[in-house]
Amino acid sequence: MKPSRFQYTWIAIVLIIIGSSIHLGFNPLSIIKDTGNSVVIVEELLEFDFSVGEKVLWSLIETLEMALIGSSIGFVLSIPAALLAARNISPSYVSAAFRGLLGILWSIPPLLWAILLVVIVGLGPTAGILAISLYIMGLSGKYLYEIYESQNVSSYDAMHVIGATRMQIARFVTIPEALPHMGNQYLFLLSYSVRESSILGLVGAGGIGFYIIHHLESLNYGKAAPFILAILAVTLAMDYASTKLRKKLVHN
Repeated sequence: MKPSRFQYTWIAIVLIIIGSSIHLGFNPLSIIKDTGNSVVIVEELLEFDFSVGEKVLWSLIETLEMALIGSSIGFVLSIPAALLAARNISPSYVSAAFRGLLGILWSIPPLLWAILLVVIVGLGPTAGILAISLYIMGLSGKYLYEIYESQNVSSYDAMHVIGATRMQIARFVTIPEALPHMGNQYLFLLSYSVRESSILGLVGAGGIGFYIIHHLESLNYGKAAPFILAILAVTLAMDYASTKLRKKLVHN
């Protein structure tokens, strides 16, 4: 039996993966060979040094504050930006321009934004907050204009018949219909921002990541462990809480 186009596609993918692994020198067996080193590092990580407890608390609070402020600013800015990017609301030239802007914002990872902003505004949480804001604005804006464009056409037609302006359509149709999705989306983005904020400290943009990388580079794994444990616990708690709240929003 002759292989189908689908089978040829999978064969091609497998060959590309094998070729890429050879090109990069990737050898999964090296993990087994280095098991001894891994065991030593894990053992040292499990020797929690809670003398850094106060730093863990304050850096964790800073991380949560960065995530809350950054995601909130980005989300609020994404609402009008998405309206301008939606093809069923804005003229084509305006829509194209704002789609391009949002695409640029979300295509650059928060860590890269943080590197650029540290150079501009200096070290500290301000760079981290701005990095989260820009990325969330792009990501949220993309989701929102897709929601706007998928709304019931009949509502828009009815508003056009009575002579409503674009602003009135956005105010009385687009935003009200999108509100449940917007609340759901904000909770997801807030949870996502907590994870992103935890690593921005690696480049000096504030948060708990600064202490994690500092202690890991100093080989003080016991001191790094409480920071890692704290961010893991908070991330899991945020995911659980946001999932519960999103289910309630969808149900309502």
